[in-house]
Amino acid sequence: MLCYSQLIFKTMSCEICGRGACTRSFHSLEEQEEFDRINQTDKIKDRMRDALVYKVNRLKTISNYGDNDDNEDYVKLSDVISIIEDYS
Repeated sequence: MLCYSQLIFKTMSCEICGRGACTRSFHSLEEQEEFDRINQTDKIKDRMRDALVYKVNRLKTISNYGDNDDNEDYVKLSDVISIIEDYS
């Protein structure tokens, strides 16, 4: 269990290295830019995942239209692969 001071330092640690006695401005501009570039790719990955999930859900809706008595979703693997390849 963390004591109060450990909890404060843990939540106020540097976003780049995670140390409690550090801040972003202590790092070089190159390190800051690299950190920002890496975090930017996380946003891109999240956006890509959301787009893929949306397309696959639409595919499930179209393929199960009028034939959903068993409440299970079926799609062709080749259709899902083609959706992913469209974004590659």
